[in-house]
Amino acid sequence: MSTASSAPQRRPGGRTARTRASVHAAVRKLLAAGTTDPTVREVADLSGVHEVTIYRRWGSMETLLLDVATTQLNEEAPFPDTGDLRTDLITWASAVVEQLHRGEGFAFFKAMATAMSPAFGGAPEADRQHATDYLQSRLAQIQRGLDRDADQGGHPPTADMVLDLILAPLYLRALWGYAPHTDIEELVDRALAAGHSCK
Repeated sequence: MSTASSAPQRRPGGRTARTRASVHAAVRKLLAAGTTDPTVREVADLSGVHEVTIYRRWGSMETLLLDVATTQLNEEAPFPDTGDLRTDLITWASAVVEQLHRGEGFAFFKAMATAMSPAFGGAPEADRQHATDYLQSRLAQIQRGLDRDADQGGHPPTADMVLDLILAPLYLRALWGYAPHTDIEELVDRALAAGHSCK
């Protein structure tokens, strides 16, 4: 029997994928239940995955939260693609508001902020890179929507305007405990008007 035929074949996903899914599900469940700072021990108990395995795979609870955050945000709130920029921005911003005012959504925001901002004491380089990759991916999604609108004869805002005029007020309200911004359309229209005025 040849070496190639006797070597075990790695199945796509396999145990690693199942472990990641179980751990992610446990983190989301803990956050949804109101646990603001879950521990590796709590995640291990709930997921059935040994603490040593969690530490080996993620290294720290902060890194695990960041991994769950970027995965969840990509799955739950991708930038829409309806063909109408205003509708896309309103739908996306509304999803952001909904996430930020759930316990787990705010925890994900905190994980991203901790990884990206030196004000939070500085995260490991791998965490900063992970958060940067996520943000670059999200910005690319937004930019495609803006470019599509421009190709159709529109005058879209820049991606920076979208971040400054739509996203930043939503995050600021969540950070300081203000009531959620109820007039998403006002924020979106302000950004669209800013884009039009620059043309």
